[in-house]
Amino acid sequence: MGTTTMGVKLDDATRERIKSAASRIDRTPHWLIKQAIFNYLEKLENDETLPGAAGAAVRRGERKR
Repeated sequence: MGTTTMGVKLDDATRERIKSAASRIDRTPHWLIKQAIFNYLEKLENDETLPGAAGAAVRRGERKR
C-alpha cells in the first residue's frame, strides 16, 4: 500500500486543541488526526448517523463540490 501526504489548513486554536488532546493521551497530533479520519470513514462506510452539520447535509443529499 502506497502512502500520500495530504494537507489540511487549520486555525491556530484548532491546532492547539489537537496538540493538547494528543498530549493528554501520550500520542502525536499526527496519530490523533489519523485515528479521527479512520473513525469518521468507518462511520460513513457503515451508514452510521453522522454528528452535526455534516450529518444533516448527508441526510439532505447535499454534496460539496
